[in-house]
Amino acid sequence: HESSRRPRSGTGSCCLVFRSERYLRPWRLAGRIPPQRIETPRLVLRCWEPADAPLFESALRRSREHVGAWIRPALDEPSEPPAIEQRLARFRADFHSGVGFVYAIFDSTERAVLGEAGLMPRLGPRTLEIGYWVHVDHVGRGLATEASHALTEAGLALPEVDRIEIHCDSKNALSAAVPRKLGYHPVSY
Repeated sequence: HESSRRPRSGTGSCCLVFRSERYLRPWRLAGRIPPQRIETPRLVLRCWEPADAPLFESALRRSREHVGAWIRPALDEPSEPPAIEQRLARFRADFHSGVGFVYAIFDSTERAVLGEAGLMPRLGPRTLEIGYWVHVDHVGRGLATEASHALTEAGLALPEVDRIEIHCDSKNALSAAVPRKLGYHPVSY
């Protein structure tokens, strides 16, 4: 398998594209959305709530430089608390309307934000993209892999989805390791 490299819009960097074809199955429309809450052995992934704003702000403030190296808008963070509350309310509304599915990644007690992950329907019909970031103090512990595995299963359980992709910067070795560990295959466009 060869990895795909294509320029990101507005940048000179490249990204790797991984596709989970081992799960490929026929498409059928059902109109469902993924679960709002997913529990794994170590994590709780759940739809953000506006009340999570202080935990979100703290995690992003601490992880700003680390996340910003790969997700440029993070360098403009953290926003003021009212703006964060509005953003989390929008994430929640988008989740329920099927526009996008952004999850907080919490520890099992739901007292600490360990990152964020999402299933985004921005790559065309029947395809979801998984994106993630992990709190700088928790990098290298397999949390992105555990969360992405759970989101892969949740996404592919939806009757109208037959492909999941993970796009990451080709220089981000930690992020690129996630889809490889999950059995995703590098693809060319």
